[in-house]
Amino acid sequence: MLNIIISLAEFVVGLGIIIYWFFFYKVVKKDSKKSIPYITHEKSFPIADLCWTMPNLFIASLGVILSQRFGIFFSIISGSSLIFLGLLDITFNVQNKVFSNNISDTIIHLFINLSCLIFGIVFLVFGWLNF
Repeated sequence: MLNIIISLAEFVVGLGIIIYWFFFYKVVKKDSKKSIPYITHEKSFPIADLCWTMPNLFIASLGVILSQRFGIFFSIISGSSLIFLGLLDITFNVQNKVFSNNISDTIIHLFINLSCLIFGIVFLVFGWLNF
């Protein structure tokens, strides 16, 4: 049962990354109220998110649901990647007062950042305990 939950979570987080970037390029990037440093910072993430983290999440999800050892390996990689990306984004947001600009932006950023940290830790711990 735990494998199904973890596999589903990895799949949903991977899908969430795709949805976020679609939304970013269709809506957020075009918002004239967003600062140039913020947009520049965000534009540095798609390669890491879409070419590393997201594929690793999907591979982990497949491996975990099939009870294959590679699922554990990729869960650890994905968890570590999510923690790194979450901490990097939190650092930028704190240093550039992104959390204090607008309440809805703050909520969205906190949700994304905390999701990265929480799921990252869950996937890492799951991988560690099942290695």
